[in-house]
Order: sequence, then C-alpha cells, then structure tokens
Amino acid sequence: TSSGSNNQTIKQSNNRTILHDVLVGEVWFASGQSNMEMTLGDGMNTYVEGSLEEIALSAQYTGVRHITIKRATPLEPAWDAEGEWQLCNPNNAPRFSAVAYFFATRLSKALNVPVGVINASWGGCMVSPWMSKETLKNYPVNFADATDNSVNAMFKPFVMYNGMFKPVSKFAINGIIWYQGESNVSTRCDIYADMLTTMAKTWRQDIGRGDIPFLIVELAPYDYHDGEYGLQDETGPLLREQQAMAAKSIPNAAIIGTNDLAYDFELTQVHPSQKRQIGERACFMAMNMAYGYKNLPAFHPTVKYAVADGRKVKVYFDNARGFRGADFIEGFEIAGESGNYHTATSAKTAFSFPGGACVELECKEVGEPMYVRYCFHDFQIGGLKGTNGLPAIPFQVKITPASEVPASPMPQRQRTGNYN
Repeated sequence: TSSGSNNQTIKQSNNRTILHDVLVGEVWFASGQSNMEMTLGDGMNTYVEGSLEEIALSAQYTGVRHITIKRATPLEPAWDAEGEWQLCNPNNAPRFSAVAYFFATRLSKALNVPVGVINASWGGCMVSPWMSKETLKNYPVNFADATDNSVNAMFKPFVMYNGMFKPVSKFAINGIIWYQGESNVSTRCDIYADMLTTMAKTWRQDIGRGDIPFLIVELAPYDYHDGEYGLQDETGPLLREQQAMAAKSIPNAAIIGTNDLAYDFELTQVHPSQKRQIGERACFMAMNMAYGYKNLPAFHPTVKYAVADGRKVKVYFDNARGFRGADFIEGFEIAGESGNYHTATSAKTAFSFPGGACVELECKEVGEPMYVRYCFHDFQIGGLKGTNGLPAIPFQVKITPASEVPASPMPQRQRTGNYN
C-alpha cells in the first residue's frame, strides 16, 4: 500500500496517458438505500450528529477517497458507470455518504493506509434491483416491471445490479457494507434472508476475490406504522430477524447492531442521526475479519439459547464474555404456550455454567415459559450491551429444554466465517 499520492504514466505505442493523484490501498463497496446514501453534509434533509466538526477537520484524512456512483438502470449489465473519485476535504466531504465517510476515515487511520469507498446506493430501493436477472428467476419477481415506465425505478428488478454494481465489480474490492432493508419490511420480508444470501454470493463471484467480508447494518429502531407506503405495525423486527439470519447463512458475514442508535424523538425518523457509530463499528469488524486483528472484540452479543427452570429463564449469548452492569435490563419479554408475551418483571445480567454470560429473567404472569424475545418491536431501544460496549442483537427464540442444553461450555469462536 501507499500512504502518499503519486502520478502514474501509461505508455502504449506512441500514446502516453498520465494519471494524477494515484493511491494504492484498500477499497470497500458501500451500498443500500437512503441510510447509506445519506450524506455527511445535509443527510436526507436530516441531521448527521457531529457532521460540522467532521467536515471542518476532514482534510486530515489525506489517504481517504470517495466515489458516488451515478444512478443508472440499464436492462443489460453495463461495462462502465459514472462517478468521480473525490479527495477528502471540507469542500467534498459534505457530499460523502456519512456511513462511508466514518468507516473510511477510521479504517485509514487505524491501518495507516489509503482507503477508498465506492458508494452505490439508491434511496427507497428494495433488494431485488441489486440482484442479477439470472438469480432472480428463482424468486417471485415480475420481470416486466423492469421495462414498465409506470414502476418506480427503486422497485425494478436487476437494473441497479446491471448499472451500479456490475461495472465497479472490476475493482479489487476488499469488503462490502450493506445498509438496506427498510423497503423490504412490507415486501417479501419472509424471504429477505434468502435473497440477500443469494445477492452476496453473486457479488462475490463477480468481484472474484473469494469470501470477502460482508457487513450487514441492522435497521435502527423506527415506527413502521400503517401509512402511505403500506407498511404494517411491528414488521420491523421481522426484517431485522431476517438480517440476522442472513448474517449466519452468508460465509464471513457479520451484523452491525444499531439497537442503541436512536433517540426517543426519532420514533418516526427513518434516517437516524447517529451514523458515526455505524461507520466505526464497521471499521472494527473490518479490522478483525479482513486485516488480522482477531483479538479486537468487534462483534455484537447474539442469542445462543434460552433455558427455563420453573418460572425463571436464563438466556445465553455468543460474542459476550460478560455484560455491562445494570440493575434491570429493559426489552425482555416472556411467553407461555399461548404465545402471548409479557414484559419480564426481573431481568439482570449474570454468568452461569455451562453457557457463560447470560441474562436471568422472570415474569410473574408466565408460569411455564416457552418463548423469550428481546427488543422485538418496531421501536424499542434496549439496554443490554457486552463488555465491549456493543448492543445485543434483538431476537425471538423458543426456550430449549433443559435436557438439550450442552453439558460443557461453548467456546467463543474465532471469527473467520459464519456469524455464529
């Protein structure tokens, strides 16, 4: 890698082309919908927390470059795409994707190498426009929508793959950050994990560099109320569950938790302001998964299993050596055979053999617990965080019979492959 910019001369016969400001470093692909598209300067007409200071001081990141791929919807895979690499400085940084900016600047500083981010995102898009036409044949997609002028481009199948991913797949991309899902909350939510797994496989094949890291940004708390977009109450947690499933099924993938990254006043704000933490968490994961820093505790606590002893329930987690202390952890609910959930009346962190770090729960209304869930609502900010300060990923799980609980502790896995 190179820490400084250089000129490069390309000669062919009697022709000579000089390329200016050439850097050699790490390249990442950032894609999704409006929360990835949201710029550092004015967001999606919303506020990005800390943006003014970041913009003012952005010139210090001399090794960071950002390119925004122009929107395109060709019916066949394109060879080239429109966009221009930009220096990181106060004039350009306001137009950078906020998540991409925070990721690239922190990673460049951590590794002391140049980092370039390709931002190809489209506000409001579903996952299907980013999938190839060939792979979409296995899903309930209407291909006629691609040529129907009455259909909004953000819903047209395969066109963004053709025009905004395929051309840039020729870069030596080191990893992918995917921040999308809001538009699939009410459309094909039940097969989202399968579609995303297929998309990731196709992208990696096109890039041709093996199972490069695939980082999935969890949807932040937001009230997916009935409204003009046909969204339904309490469907947000179902999509988040699908994201967690995809992180498990995609090799070398991980999920970036955002359950703590919304303020109470952002109940109806689908573009929350805390983007710095997302970029930083992606940086930590990249360092662990792509650059050999395996001792960096970059991953979120995720549910392993739950077991009941009478009214009491213990929930065990992966990626958690312990939890940040609290007298009571909000967000846990317990249900019996009926499936009717009740808020846990007691919830405290603990450490118990054989599972390790756990949360001990009890609910006075449920005599025989069968199910437990955590922050499984459209908008619920949880308080459970690992000792690394990262929030637990929301979940719902059926309680495991005591006879099926492992007899010995489950070791913490070295994070090189699947999420769990």
